[in-house]
Amino acid sequence: MRKNEVYEVSCLDVTNQGYGVVRIDGQVVFVPGLLKEEKARIKIVKVLKKYAFGKIEELQIASKDRVEPKCPYASRCGGCCFQHLAYTKQLDIKTEYVRQLFIRNHLDCTIKDTLGMQDPFYYRNKAQFPVQVINDTVHMGFYRPHSNSIVDCDSCVIQSKEINKVYQFIKANMNVENAKTLRHVLIRSNALGQVQIVFIGKENHVDALVKKITENFNNVVSILFNKNDREDNVILGDSYRVLYGLESMRQTCMSQKIQLHFKSFFQVNSKQMEVLYLQAIHLANLSKEDRVIDLYSGVGTIGCVIAPYVKKVTGVEIVPEAVENAKKNAQLNQLSNIDFVCEDASIFVQKYKEETDVVFVDPPRKGLSEAGISHIIGLHPKRVVYISCNPNTLVRDVKLFEKSGYHCKVVQPVDMFCHTNGLECVCLLEK
Repeated sequence: MRKNEVYEVSCLDVTNQGYGVVRIDGQVVFVPGLLKEEKARIKIVKVLKKYAFGKIEELQIASKDRVEPKCPYASRCGGCCFQHLAYTKQLDIKTEYVRQLFIRNHLDCTIKDTLGMQDPFYYRNKAQFPVQVINDTVHMGFYRPHSNSIVDCDSCVIQSKEINKVYQFIKANMNVENAKTLRHVLIRSNALGQVQIVFIGKENHVDALVKKITENFNNVVSILFNKNDREDNVILGDSYRVLYGLESMRQTCMSQKIQLHFKSFFQVNSKQMEVLYLQAIHLANLSKEDRVIDLYSGVGTIGCVIAPYVKKVTGVEIVPEAVENAKKNAQLNQLSNIDFVCEDASIFVQKYKEETDVVFVDPPRKGLSEAGISHIIGLHPKRVVYISCNPNTLVRDVKLFEKSGYHCKVVQPVDMFCHTNGLECVCLLEK
């Protein structure tokens, strides 16, 4: 098999990344956008030792599950890989992916069907738009798959409508002077329709643009400039300046008010976040006598949500701004049974000596360290509720918990990132 060769193929399966799987002379070829049981003429675009990649030249027989993407940029933008597939089938793929991961790793537990959305569009409350100036022309949108090349998008059907309106205005009014030292524009929205904007770059040249924004949008409550002169892929820098309004904005979760610093983590799908946390509360089987530790607590969203159900919550977070927000959020919601500690989670659990009934943990994509798992086990909690955005590291960590006498009882996938390959899981581990 060689690059640029053309073949007629039948698709055998679809990966969780949205690649159709075909075999040519025994070799696996991955074809973006091709669905199971479809027939197509494909061109080979890359050949590696164990597999190859192709692209669709002509779709000859389409799947009954193929749908017309709602977004005109879906085939070029790297944001969504499943808009061409019926939503219920997307959920099936995500469920099966998690199920097979656990089976391959010899973990015997119940994998429930993925919980999806009734309307899986316009759900994101946060967007990061890269900005480039090429040949005196401003480009702003989203990256192509596996590329630093920008697709100039006028809108995005998975971002909130408030984000789209503000983005369209910024894109239409941004000139080369504004954009020449920018890297990204971050836009957040909330359930009240309010918007926060963060311009990210080496130098601030956006004051005139900020004036236009504030004159045209009364729902923009916060605009900041975040300085980032690094030469890597890290989006946010360390220093920032408020250009308009406040440095934080208000979010809500299950009737709890959440004050959110722009640097702090918050689930990007507000509706599914409530589904996720309700599942976590249900699996934890909380009681008014329970003492809970919430590791990687961020701005305290999970802690504030579970506090009414338990005796005491201790949240642990390493980002100072997030801890400051978390403490304010506890006060804002008049919660007297919750404390927040600014410390690395692995260090905290070594020092903590009080009795613990339940540990909630929601780590970043890299999951937990072996030492961190050992320290959690050292707390001797009856139950561990593990919220994960990466099924691969979840499985790896569950195996380590099981070696120490904990058993994975149930995993509930939740579709937080509709039309993409992203997925959250809630996992219950019990002694």
